[in-house]
Amino acid sequence: MGSIGKKLISLREIEGVASPHQRQVDSALAARQKAFEYVKDVVGLAKYIGGKVESLGIGEDWSLSKEIFPGVRVYFVFVKGDEEFPGSLKVLFSGKNINVMKGEDLAGFVILYVNHMLRYVRETNPDANLPEVCYRV
Repeated sequence: MGSIGKKLISLREIEGVASPHQRQVDSALAARQKAFEYVKDVVGLAKYIGGKVESLGIGEDWSLSKEIFPGVRVYFVFVKGDEEFPGSLKVLFSGKNINVMKGEDLAGFVILYVNHMLRYVRETNPDANLPEVCYRV
């Protein structure tokens, strides 16, 4: 099921332009993004974090959603890099209760789940030479 019609917003849109937590999340995702090129089974990854695969229709290679609080969903959106453009891992949020969450809490959930996803990458690629970040979680 796609997410057309759902309002997807960034942490910056929740907290405002000067969001320190958006910078924290961006930095954490940039350091971990390369590892997600090793994901072979997106459905398996979604199950591993208790989420689901969702097509957002925004040019992503894959995206997962996870309800982190009643009425609050986080979307992990991955685009593989190529010769012309670097890959990216982004996070968006939606839900009727998004405004009751603090940016600090949302950032913490994001980093927690991204680290958990790195464990999946490590466990499902035992013989691969993975990025160092996979071995630090």
